[in-house]
Amino acid sequence: MPANSQNEIPTLHAIHVRQQAHERLQAAINCLQRNMFELECYVGKLDAAANDAQRAEIVNAAINHLVTGIQPNLRIDLLARSQAELCKLGA
Repeated sequence: MPANSQNEIPTLHAIHVRQQAHERLQAAINCLQRNMFELECYVGKLDAAANDAQRAEIVNAAINHLVTGIQPNLRIDLLARSQAELCKLGA
């Protein structure tokens, strides 16, 4: 294998790692933006609620949405993997 090809592989790997980190971070941003609308709907429901019992139910539904709908879809595991791969490149 020529010397240039051997040097090219680590460079291509580094480019891929950086690009993947960028894409993963953008995916998390997109997820948050998509879910922001749904959370804004809860604010509208909260304002329209007839009493505090209904408001409590709406806040509970918003909390449930945050925990079950948004957090798992952020793919924090992939962001952490990108962080580790970037640390390896920086070492």
